[in-house]
Amino acid sequence: MRQLSGHRRDVRAVAFTPDGRVVSGGGDGTLRVWDAATGECQVVVKAKGPVYAVAVAPDGATIAYAGRAVRRAESNFVYLCDPAGKPLGRYEVRTVAQRRWWNAAAGVLVQENVSEARSIWSLVYSADGAYLAAACRRIGGGNVPDGGGGRVWALRPGADHPGTPLADNAYAVAFAPTGRRLAVTRLYGVAFHDDPAGPERVSHRFTAMWSPAAAFVPGADLAAVGSNSFLYFVNPTGPEKPAVVKTGSRAVAAVAASPDGRTLLVGGRPGAVELYDVAARARTTTYDFGIGGLQAVAFAPDGLTFAAAGDAGLVVCDAPG
Repeated sequence: MRQLSGHRRDVRAVAFTPDGRVVSGGGDGTLRVWDAATGECQVVVKAKGPVYAVAVAPDGATIAYAGRAVRRAESNFVYLCDPAGKPLGRYEVRTVAQRRWWNAAAGVLVQENVSEARSIWSLVYSADGAYLAAACRRIGGGNVPDGGGGRVWALRPGADHPGTPLADNAYAVAFAPTGRRLAVTRLYGVAFHDDPAGPERVSHRFTAMWSPAAAFVPGADLAAVGSNSFLYFVNPTGPEKPAVVKTGSRAVAAVAASPDGRTLLVGGRPGAVELYDVAARARTTTYDFGIGGLQAVAFAPDGLTFAAAGDAGLVVCDAPG
């Protein structure tokens, strides 16, 4: 296990580049690129605020990152840079909220739509690099984040468009390891889209309100969704009842599948990283790296190592043989 030291606050997001470098984003408002073997921080990008989500394009040429919305702003943005930190542009995420207020002079209840910036917590590229998807959250009752909608952009050369909106209560997004199938978690379930910009084709309902994480399993018609303290194994192409597995986390926050489709990483609160055998639907290994509650997990492209980001740090660990 190697600790990557540099973030001054919690680490919220982690991903790998195709050549095996680690990309992370944190509450200190920085995006960082690391040498996974040496632990050296090679690049630091100062963001506009806390970074909650990162994604790396399949060709490794572009890193997308996003996070907390600026207060009283009408839009939030997904920012793009190259692996050296050079800015490459941004995509606007504009969401619309309904506001109701009593007009005492007219004696009527007024309902109007207003633009509202929401924090972006989930980012993912399609396997062919043709699409980028983002999902937002907004503060709901009891200061608990609710789904806040999202966007999908077709990344055609020279394209400049606002993107296709996702469901108003979208919470997290994931693309399949091949093709363009998109998973969108939402209130009490998950929906799958064969076309990222098209309608949902299959959906599954859960008992928990919100599901913070989803991952497709390579080589199988299977996706794993973390919801409350459970893992749901669902078929993205059919209506079969999901298989449900109780995890050791009180609240699952992150799920990642190994490139060979045999293992799942699961992280949440308290701060353990759990490994599951996909075929057996069973936990095989548990790690406590001492980095607090887990925010994000990711497998390296070769499947030999994985990264875990938490409230108190970032680590890289060899995967069990």
